[in-house]
Amino acid sequence: MNLIARAAGVVILGLGVIATVAGLALPWTMAGGRHPDLVTIAGIGFLGPIITGLCVLYGRTEPRRSRLISIVAGVAAAAATVIAVALARLVEPSAGIGLGGPVTVVGAAALVLGWLVLVGTGVGRLPSASWRRWAPVGAVAVVLALVGGYAISWAREGRFVDATTAGSAPAPQTQTWPLALSGVQLVGVHKDLAIIRGADGIRALWLGSGTPAWQYLRSDLPSQAAGLVDGQVVIAFGTDDGVLVTALDAATGAERFSKRYQSGKMSTVHAAGRTAVLSATGGGAGDLLGIDAHDGTQRWRWTPARGGAACDVTDVAGSPQTVAVALRCRAQGVDDVAVGLATETGTERWSWHAIQRGTAELKILPVGTGFVTLTGAAPQRATYMDAENGSVGARHDAPGTLPLAVGASVVYADPGSAQARLASVEAQTGKVQWTVTLAGLSGYQPMASTTADGRVYVLWRNTAGALRLLTASTNDGSTTEERAIACNTRCPEAGIAAANGHAVVATREEKGTQVWLSAV
Repeated sequence: MNLIARAAGVVILGLGVIATVAGLALPWTMAGGRHPDLVTIAGIGFLGPIITGLCVLYGRTEPRRSRLISIVAGVAAAAATVIAVALARLVEPSAGIGLGGPVTVVGAAALVLGWLVLVGTGVGRLPSASWRRWAPVGAVAVVLALVGGYAISWAREGRFVDATTAGSAPAPQTQTWPLALSGVQLVGVHKDLAIIRGADGIRALWLGSGTPAWQYLRSDLPSQAAGLVDGQVVIAFGTDDGVLVTALDAATGAERFSKRYQSGKMSTVHAAGRTAVLSATGGGAGDLLGIDAHDGTQRWRWTPARGGAACDVTDVAGSPQTVAVALRCRAQGVDDVAVGLATETGTERWSWHAIQRGTAELKILPVGTGFVTLTGAAPQRATYMDAENGSVGARHDAPGTLPLAVGASVVYADPGSAQARLASVEAQTGKVQWTVTLAGLSGYQPMASTTADGRVYVLWRNTAGALRLLTASTNDGSTTEERAIACNTRCPEAGIAAANGHAVVATREEKGTQVWLSAV
């Protein structure tokens, strides 16, 4: 038994030497591939692998001093471990914890463990080559490798993540709305869950009870944007050299993937089939990324540029076949351009130059089998474009200030000069399908809108900050429900999302850290 324990100690030392040397050779950060300085590397290498090798050789020539030699080598390995831990803790999480630091720490700790075993057994002969004698040693090595792998994974990622998954939905109960949550964005509604983005990650809430369903929070990186893409919640966290993109199952919160991509800061996540399109907006937007929302494969990267100069990204819209990007380019004067990219490959399919009607930026809506571009100030000029080839169809003047894509139509909300109204226009023909006037909304402005299950939800706000939610049928615009929404402040920011018979209104103070949810 003493021989097997001694063999285990020697094997542990061997694994420790290999891991320490590998860790010192590997980058300690993911951004920039940085290493410790050469003096530190030399110090850890000397206290760990070099002293270990020398003491193993010396112990075999001086067996009577083997335990003293083991103690000296163990103390040196412990010093190497302390130095490695201290250095690894200095790595900024935003730079990405590379393999080097955790592997070095695990290797140095293995050296300490190996020498502790040899303190008890001494350095001497080893068992014969019989596999029966070495099988327990191999089992110990496998267990240590698994423990070390878990420790490395925890050091790089696990210690920063606080994640839970959803169980069964609790029984419905009366919930007092609005409900305050730590958040900055209403990502959307999925089945009976409201999904909220905060600065630290994502939270999901059961709408029937107002209780938490699941969460994915990070203490190391700030969130930048999130969106619902083909049943997944795709969230972008900022890093030193790009973004960390994590996809979670919207129903359960189970992680699908978490990968890093080199890019600039991202501010939007749009759905185009199962492709998540990540983009910044405004000047210096940088490249757009097309990422598979299920496995994280980067499908494409596209640079918004024309005439040898970068363009501002003013809007993005997605369909299963095409991603439409609205640009404002200034290489040769101000030029508003819509560009269609293939969803799968990111190759340019078509481009369209808008006729200037004022200084308003170009906007795009996905409507039916195509897109509608909106240019100019009120009344905006709406132009239908085929998603496949970019061919231009009917044009119409928008009968409202707030457009919403509803199937193959666009529903406009307009405060009107005398009375508010809703109007539906068939996008491909420009034909007005219906128009309804809305009583009791004098002095209100349309603020946000969404559609689900044959209904249009429009959120209105007056100058005092009071909110009213109007629900109308998509068939004829007839009002099906109208209610006041509680607002604790003047609600300068508000959004709405709906699905499966649930509508959720989110209000937030500008730059606030809490979002107030009201479910209807």
